[in-house]
Amino acid sequence: MTICSCEETINEFEMLTRDTARVQQDTLKKILEINASAEYLQNFGLGGRTDAESFKSCIPLCVHSDIEPYIQRIVDGDTSPVVTGEPITNLSLRYCTQSLKFVALLCLLFTSL
Repeated sequence: MTICSCEETINEFEMLTRDTARVQQDTLKKILEINASAEYLQNFGLGGRTDAESFKSCIPLCVHSDIEPYIQRIVDGDTSPVVTGEPITNLSLRYCTQSLKFVALLCLLFTSL
């Protein structure tokens, strides 16, 4: 286990919050790079692009029901890159807005991008 000093943590936080727009752009770029092979992104024609403008112009806002068919494929055992470029390692069943829904989890969520 790594132990960080309070001062190191505060300094890192301050550095990241000085230029939040750049940090968000960099984070989106990393997410899109990791998930470039995902069928979901391919279906909307993102074509491996990792910039925010391409993402905004290609990928529509969605709700859980829009990705439910993809998640159901994962529940049924599909191991191809359906919604993420990384393997889905866990599925969690959550009670959300009057129904049970699967939420896909992957190890990358628990590590730093």
